[in-house]
Amino acid sequence: MPLTLSLIVNLFFFSFTLWLGAYLLARNSQKMTVRLTGWGVLFYAVALALEIIWGQQPNGLLLIPALFWIGAALYLVPEEMPWRQAVIRTWLLISIPIFILTLLNTWFSLIAVLALFACLVLIVKFKPQSQARPSYALLVVIGLFFSLGTGLLVLPLNWIPRSWMIPALGLDLVLMGVAITLWDAFDEGESIRSHILRSFVSSFYYAGALAVFVVIAIAIDGQITLGKLIALVGVIAFGILTQTFSDSIQTILDRLTLPHDPALNDQREILRQTADALPRLSTLEPASMDEEHFARLTRRAISNLGDLPKLSTSPLMNLPAVIANNPDNPLDRVHALKALLTQSIQRLKPQGKDDFGTTDEWRYYNSLYFPYVLGLKPYTRRMDKDTLDETSCLALEWFQSSVPERTLHNWQNAAAKLIADELRARL
Repeated sequence: MPLTLSLIVNLFFFSFTLWLGAYLLARNSQKMTVRLTGWGVLFYAVALALEIIWGQQPNGLLLIPALFWIGAALYLVPEEMPWRQAVIRTWLLISIPIFILTLLNTWFSLIAVLALFACLVLIVKFKPQSQARPSYALLVVIGLFFSLGTGLLVLPLNWIPRSWMIPALGLDLVLMGVAITLWDAFDEGESIRSHILRSFVSSFYYAGALAVFVVIAIAIDGQITLGKLIALVGVIAFGILTQTFSDSIQTILDRLTLPHDPALNDQREILRQTADALPRLSTLEPASMDEEHFARLTRRAISNLGDLPKLSTSPLMNLPAVIANNPDNPLDRVHALKALLTQSIQRLKPQGKDDFGTTDEWRYYNSLYFPYVLGLKPYTRRMDKDTLDETSCLALEWFQSSVPERTLHNWQNAAAKLIADELRARL
């Protein structure tokens, strides 16, 4: 049996969805929406690989991307909503039972389909009143088609041929992944076009180079055996995943081959990640941003003070004070930005000789200096107090005993707004 058009289409959708899901996960985003969307797209690629190799699989497997997308949509709900965490916990508790019940009786998948439509209503209701609104509108449109496609494919209706619905559902997931990527890049203040294009080209170049040997073997024999089909899917997956996660693979290899030099490993990792992040550097000029956008990106940059690769993509890299003495070298510029933000945080410190205080005038300084400049994690249970100095220990105890996590978050936003106002005044 030679390569058919249907098989080629399915291989293309498998390759593209595998790359897109891996790309979303490789971004190492802190947003659960991005992670869950990445896993959803990745599981669709796995389901499609099983479909290609062994033929029609249980429709319940195609419910997994829908369950992940429900979680991704719930994390788009603003954090200030009091019922948000309760709904997310409910989703975590019932996702696996719904999946198991769907394998037993496909009509149980109707719960997930209805939940998808409910999530679309939530996205419409809580869409932001900002420049991100077009991204949310696009997500709603794509999500509507994805919900309809999931219902038509998973429910035992048989209204549309499966050979049409599988690629259609894959197209919806691809568009959804792209929309989430664009939303995340906008929220992070990054430029995405060059970085995502490079990842796509490199992944498909290596995957194609490996796959061509299997295709030649198929052409010589004139038929596709099960072994060759598994090999074809396997080499495509290997080529895409090794390229998309190349930085992580290099880090693992460094740990294995240079185990006695952790400082060198850390430096190599920072340089690799920074070089990979540079194509995401935004060309947006700080002077062109409105006050709200500038404050949000300043808050994001402060939260990345301890992560130079992520800090290097901030539009604040284009501040005149940063590029004045470091116009060409990106490493010098990111260090200059870190120093500038650190100095701004230091200026929030109340006048006096004390290093720490608990009065109201100290709250903005404490909320930024200890978590972001010193790297203190107030609410983690794994904090080793033996490595902290006396001042940091006092601050840690104060955070844990007197400052709720939500209160700290509000203080950090207010403090970042003060620093943003100061930086804007210099433009």
